[in-house]
Amino acid sequence: MSPELSQVPYHPPDSPHQHFEDPRGLTLQVDFAWSKFRNVVSEKSPSGTLTPLYIQHFCATKPNLRIDDAGTNTQIATGTIHAIKISSTATVNGHTILIKPLKRWKTQYNYLSPALSSDPSNPTAPVSWITNVSAKHWDFICLDANQIAIAKFSVNWWALKEVGNFHFEKNKAELSKGLRDEVVTAGLTILYVMMTRMNNPLNLLGSVFAKPERVGREEEVEMEGKKVK
Repeated sequence: MSPELSQVPYHPPDSPHQHFEDPRGLTLQVDFAWSKFRNVVSEKSPSGTLTPLYIQHFCATKPNLRIDDAGTNTQIATGTIHAIKISSTATVNGHTILIKPLKRWKTQYNYLSPALSSDPSNPTAPVSWITNVSAKHWDFICLDANQIAIAKFSVNWWALKEVGNFHFEKNKAELSKGLRDEVVTAGLTILYVMMTRMNNPLNLLGSVFAKPERVGREEEVEMEGKKVK
């Protein structure tokens, strides 16, 4: 295990917190465009004005999700969903992220974030995602290594067009584009991993044989085409 990784204080939650207030920073709204079968992720101003930032496409072949910059139409991220395995893989701005389950039967995932680390000697920082569920919303909560909320992806069960909203703790000026890209990609990937698990019987086998892993512990993590142990 890398000495840098061993120094990261990481305390992934054993059980989800029961309640999170909506963060007061940047809000991104996710809308499903039926005519083009894709999601549009837009910055939502206090007045409700929407400015498209990302276009998320669904693909029949892997990677199953492709995320483009709405302004330039260039690809910035992908997400891969497996037919049996309950883990997933994402790429964000050239970085590969291995999204691994913390539990077999609960929605808890974690990965090493290249965007969150502020230590030049340690290029990644642990991030985990947990969920809260109500009759109307399915909240995916992104936590840092100290279980402090980075963002919440609140998905509306019953919406036909507005899939949900990303609520960030930081405002637009404080939030780096790299972290915003990563949270949006990871949140959408985990959402569709869970949607697949709910509708694909083969994922039951994946859950049975899955090996829950806490990132940063004796594992190989592929980053920038290299394997760091």
